[in-house]
Amino acid sequence: MTTRCLSKILACCVLLLVCCMPATAGIPGDTDGDTNISADELATAILGYLGGTGALTAEELSLAAHNHLHQPYGQLVAAVLGETYLIPSTSYIDQKGVPADSLIHEGLVTKLRPQDDGSGGYLGWLAERWEMSDDAMSWTFYLVKNATWHDGTPFTSADVQFTYEYFRDHGDADAPAGSFLVNSAILSNVASVECPDPYTVVFRMKSCAPLFPETLATGPGIGVFPAHIWKDIDLPSTYVDSKQIGIGPFAYTSTIPGTLSKVTAYEGYHGEQPYVREIVIRNYEDEDAAILALRRGDIDFISGEFGLSPRKAEALKGAPGIGITQIPSGGQAFEVAFTSDFYPANITAFRRALSHAVNRERVCWLVGDGARPTETAFLLPALAGDQINPATNGRFSYDIEEAKRQLVAAGFNLTEANGRPVLLDPDGNRVEISIPLAGKASTNAVDQKIVAVLKEDWEGKLGIRIVETPQVDDSIYLDWIARTAVHFDGMPGRWHEDIDRLDNFQRSPLGENYYHFDNETFNRLITELKSTADPAERKEIGFRLQEILVEEVPCIPVFSQDAFMAYRSDRFVGWDAPLLGGGGNIRLFAEIRPASVEVGLRA
Repeated sequence: MTTRCLSKILACCVLLLVCCMPATAGIPGDTDGDTNISADELATAILGYLGGTGALTAEELSLAAHNHLHQPYGQLVAAVLGETYLIPSTSYIDQKGVPADSLIHEGLVTKLRPQDDGSGGYLGWLAERWEMSDDAMSWTFYLVKNATWHDGTPFTSADVQFTYEYFRDHGDADAPAGSFLVNSAILSNVASVECPDPYTVVFRMKSCAPLFPETLATGPGIGVFPAHIWKDIDLPSTYVDSKQIGIGPFAYTSTIPGTLSKVTAYEGYHGEQPYVREIVIRNYEDEDAAILALRRGDIDFISGEFGLSPRKAEALKGAPGIGITQIPSGGQAFEVAFTSDFYPANITAFRRALSHAVNRERVCWLVGDGARPTETAFLLPALAGDQINPATNGRFSYDIEEAKRQLVAAGFNLTEANGRPVLLDPDGNRVEISIPLAGKASTNAVDQKIVAVLKEDWEGKLGIRIVETPQVDDSIYLDWIARTAVHFDGMPGRWHEDIDRLDNFQRSPLGENYYHFDNETFNRLITELKSTADPAERKEIGFRLQEILVEEVPCIPVFSQDAFMAYRSDRFVGWDAPLLGGGGNIRLFAEIRPASVEVGLRA
């Protein structure tokens, strides 16, 4: 009998052993430090235990056997902040189309983060592989063949077709962002979906779609939902899905509204089984409460789109049993945005002048660890790589004297009153700017920190009077900023990772953009980009678009913020790779491994 066969037989027996004794450091049975329990390592541990010379307790040996056999073990508790739910108590399909943060729903593909070695791209979930036609007018996805929904119903291409048609028939392109109905707009370029066989899906597009997997994976993306359940639901916005039948590695168990939700490893999962048997998602009112729970050992992971605030993460570094992963530009990207049709921001020369009056280094110092000055036109180096036009880098250099020179050249007059600088416009009126404080840029009071720095230069050196508006409610923020020359924006870093994201500045036939920016050449190039499939041609168009942005300055990029994730490194290992590589919570919670018998004693 081989050592491997012997180890598996003995391991199955060891799974039945239970002995509550203190846990040892590291992963029990892992002698070479690679976090894998090989057959030889497990056999050695078992023989040592049976011979009375082993270092492992029965419970530790059981954990080692679970890890070797890749069988789920133990319970992990994750914290989410405020009203955020990884598993909502109401209809998931109504709450959010993207499955990236879910553990029970999957889409065809998910997005991976770009890496330094050029890798990244997409990870297949329900699609094993996919291909694009030469003209990017059709996409074919080849589906996994062994997947079942959590109620045992087989998954087929009909579910994918149903999901598209359901979004199309029940959606509303004018629905607000964040609602289920917005998915009809995301799939608006799909002409039809065909199913040549139960495991092949073909999307026929209305126009060239070279980045269709991006559409399916992000922004907010599209999950796949079971036709046999949702085909009879006519009003998704009012339907409460109590069973939460999904297809991911974890199946829904229960929810206590406002408190916690629970999922359990699904034995019939089409991919590799997770190493963790049960995930509990617990709600906390604020970051401080979650951090305290992490320190006490009540939870194992603090989840959230942008993770912990930098200063809170810094305070946790070095804490016993706690690990921190810092994700480059994984948080938000912040910018000073102009409303380009509102005076004086409607003067291009004024915008250009102010692009030299933003002290990024000082802003980053105020924000703290993980803030990276953005010297590009819009895209982030950590995410966009060679799609960034290097000729546009550094064009918004901090140079107050240059800002003064350009203002004077544009007809403005820099004078003094009571010993302080005052800027007068070409008509002799004092230049005054109102800046609202709200929206995404208010995260960790970043907008207030940017205002503090701008006041030093814009008021103290350029004579522009800055009027801070009171904190305005998010519900009226978009209306408010349309009536101000300058505002701040803080978008997720993923909105700055591809040249396709430059369509943020396009004024399309459907309406104006966030900046009220309207450049005929830019608009035409974006339209051309969307109908171009060749990567080299797309890159060339992207370079031209970035040149226009640095000339016209609809916004001034300021900095990007790294994301910080905190977890119990003494209880689970393997956090870094999925956190740094992306792929959503499904990948994260399916890859981490239990390292302490404590997690097996919870449930």
